[in-house]
Amino acid sequence: MSTHKYGFTLDHGFDVRTCDTLRVLLKPYRLVLQAEGGSHDLSIYLRLPLVWIRFLHESFGLQHFFFEGGHGGAVLQRQYLRTGDTSVLHLKYKTFWEDLRAYNTGISANGAGISPGGGVDFERPRQSVPALQLLWKKPPPLVADTSTGCDAWTARVRALQKQLPDLKSELPDNYQDISDIINNPGSCNDALRNRNSHMAERLKDFAEREGDPLYFGEFGEAHTVLNAKQSLAHLINRSPGWENKVCTVNLYCYQCTADEPVSNWPLKGMEADIQKYFLPLCDTDFTLFDLTGFPQYAAYGQLLIVAKGQH
Repeated sequence: MSTHKYGFTLDHGFDVRTCDTLRVLLKPYRLVLQAEGGSHDLSIYLRLPLVWIRFLHESFGLQHFFFEGGHGGAVLQRQYLRTGDTSVLHLKYKTFWEDLRAYNTGISANGAGISPGGGVDFERPRQSVPALQLLWKKPPPLVADTSTGCDAWTARVRALQKQLPDLKSELPDNYQDISDIINNPGSCNDALRNRNSHMAERLKDFAEREGDPLYFGEFGEAHTVLNAKQSLAHLINRSPGWENKVCTVNLYCYQCTADEPVSNWPLKGMEADIQKYFLPLCDTDFTLFDLTGFPQYAAYGQLLIVAKGQH
């Protein structure tokens, strides 16, 4: 195992040896999924996605990625990346978006760069309401309403769906985004339910529209573990055209703390081995392990990050 480990930092990303290894390892895949292990609330998830996005863009030409959010959020994120208008940045991870926009400015003359491929999870009304107001240039009363409660949102969506057919001619440039928001099959009441099936279908649909060779995504670890038969990763990895094309990067958090309890439960089947064999090899805060030669571990995901002492 000691020859399959690679230390890295959030400031500097992967070194030359790690990049060379990953370019070979990731070549067969269409989707690289980073797990948010331990807790969504860990501050590392303000910066870890950009480590992957930079590497995948520079090595494979990555253009689009997916996060665990609705399409309204993706619309606002794209608007911020294009314009720098922070008034639309109704987002938890502002640090990430500011850093991504700075990176985009460096790689693209028009600032377009890398952006969300679409929102695959249920709509968060606090993002989807302002997104619809942005897209619907002269918003009718149903859209102008700023209430963001889940029940109010659900009722509003049912009414807006009846208006959708007229929008193809009225708002042709924004019709698809509006449709993707109000026809989202997820529900804001589904936060603690199994959402993997519709997330998998939406991710594949967005990916087919874009037609890119490779995508990146970051989701909670329950969605990324490959050997969980109802997980997002497993469902996509068994879909026609995507067979064995998903690479999962799981994350085990050791002695980490957050505002909520930190748990590595999706990796409980290999946790004892992580503590016995992996942790003694971790001499940096972040260590990436290539598990492809160890089928008993690779069943969970081809790569594993062990993060120590994060908050």
